[in-house]
Amino acid sequence: MNANDQPNLPKVHERDPEKARERLQSQTTVITTEDLNIYYGDFLAVRDVTMEIPEKEVTAFIGPSGCGKSTIIRCFNRLNDLIEAFHLKGKVYYYDRDLYGDNIDPVEVRRRIGMVFQQPNPFPKSIYNNIAYGPRVINQKVEDMDALVERCLRRAALWEEVKDKLGENGLSLSGGQQQRLCIARAIATEPDVILMDEPCSSLDPISTLKIEDLIRDLIQEYTIIIVT
Repeated sequence: MNANDQPNLPKVHERDPEKARERLQSQTTVITTEDLNIYYGDFLAVRDVTMEIPEKEVTAFIGPSGCGKSTIIRCFNRLNDLIEAFHLKGKVYYYDRDLYGDNIDPVEVRRRIGMVFQQPNPFPKSIYNNIAYGPRVINQKVEDMDALVERCLRRAALWEEVKDKLGENGLSLSGGQQQRLCIARAIATEPDVILMDEPCSSLDPISTLKIEDLIRDLIQEYTIIIVT
């Protein structure tokens, strides 16, 4: 091909940047970071991150492996607290509340900001109890657990595939089904935000498409933050 030749590529529709800016400015901000620095011991893993994450949108963290994407999102639900050498400087706000304030309960933070991990990790329990476990542990008021389980599985586009085997172990499902079960489990505690850490990295192309379609559907109700 001559260097001056233009490849026959499909046209890409570009959103008007000014309209996009106006739309984002009119939205509610769910999570804000200010001058965020993340350390493991003396090692500075993430430096000076300031950003706003809008409500009921998909916000994607894109970058090479090891650049700190997962480290940042684990600050949002305080999972990094479980690492002994972890500490941070700067601020992380959930709406207008400092997530690292003295009066903040990390368990409540994780209820409001759920997470789906890179590898599907259903509990070694029945499909039904994978969904019911979280609400029971946090003493969530549930009038009809059967209805909650069905609703969450429907939201995760899994109900029709498992409705006749709710008593079977969640680990018996395929990889893609297990990941959708984990999404259903995450929404069972009624979070506002769902963190997804490379949720499709271990899935086949068909399962990946199902997860991508599901994410597009979920932003009607949830804020999605995804590491890709």
